[in-house]
Amino acid sequence: MHQAQRLILAFVALMLAVFGPVAGADEYAAVGHARQTIYHSPQTPGYTCWTAAWTMTDGTLMVSFTQATGPVEGRPQAPEEVRKKLDWPPPGLNGYDMTGLDLRNVHLRSADGGKTWEQASADSFTSCMNGAMGEAETALADGTVLRGVFGYYLPYNPELPKTGYLERSSDGSKSWGKPELLLDPLKYSVCVKRIRVLRDGRIIVLGGVASVPANSLNREAYCDLFEPLLLVSKDAGKTWSVPIPVVPDEYRGHWGGEEYDAAELPNGDLLCVFRRRVPELKKEARWQGVLKKSGEGWTVGEVGPAPFAHSGHPELLATKEGPILHIATDGISQTNDAGKSWQRLDLPGTAYYPHAAQAQDGRIFVFGHVGSDDAYGKADQSIVMDAFRLEKK
Repeated sequence: MHQAQRLILAFVALMLAVFGPVAGADEYAAVGHARQTIYHSPQTPGYTCWTAAWTMTDGTLMVSFTQATGPVEGRPQAPEEVRKKLDWPPPGLNGYDMTGLDLRNVHLRSADGGKTWEQASADSFTSCMNGAMGEAETALADGTVLRGVFGYYLPYNPELPKTGYLERSSDGSKSWGKPELLLDPLKYSVCVKRIRVLRDGRIIVLGGVASVPANSLNREAYCDLFEPLLLVSKDAGKTWSVPIPVVPDEYRGHWGGEEYDAAELPNGDLLCVFRRRVPELKKEARWQGVLKKSGEGWTVGEVGPAPFAHSGHPELLATKEGPILHIATDGISQTNDAGKSWQRLDLPGTAYYPHAAQAQDGRIFVFGHVGSDDAYGKADQSIVMDAFRLEKK
């Protein structure tokens, strides 16, 4: 190789390291799309929502979600002190109070690429809320399943920490270990929304954090204080870093929301898409930004509006082919330049609160629930799966 060629390659490598993927890189088309219902509750109307999805080390697919069964009318209501603490149910909407229902975290597993599904487990919990765990769940390299739990939403279990914590299962979700705290509950309140495994094996936890003691505020006050949470672990989640700033200082303290996702770029940067309340617009919106890799951590970059409508919890997927997908109820888009530009794939919008995983053979699976954030018994919810592949144009 000539010296000039070496210099050109070195310059290109430097530009990739500094600025990320080059704009105008290969674009892909979605092919072979199909949608199917994979689960319906044992009763109708069904109540199944808030999915998570991941691949196990043996290549099987797993999906988790919240299920509620029981009578629509005539159920007990949460005690007054619980209703005040959690601002729940919303005023005049008692159907959102889940007290007295059979609540379960259902786990399904597929060993044939999503063609058939078997129930792996269905552990129970009690709450007035319509979910407290399941959205943040994944598998580690040793086969352990790790999930995030929002103990604040479990008021009927006084022994549990009233903040975000982790649980782990070594038997494919059949049983779960003791709560593992992420941060000191005397200093922080935490809500875990995503768990992602990086290419180097480290784990990041995403969600919301407020610098106030756990269980010290009502739910609405927490929503106002939450700013994006980023923690990293290099020992399979046994210990965690201090909170790493995610957004510029001028937005911290009044960001307004804990829901966001991050996808790892080839150079180790993190592309983030956020759901937040924008005070000046008095509405929720999608924003995006890039965290620049710095040593074993990341530094804050600029954030601003993303070219997407508000659509529940953001979901990103870093694909084996290279593009990062933004997956939402109004469509699926790809970027090859760290979010500088997005191209819409020829695919329908997903079900509500989608969660995606890519199988070893390259197929992409997206899971969500029919309906929206519904009161119990008001919609016939079910869990649906979209499947497709990416093919270079």
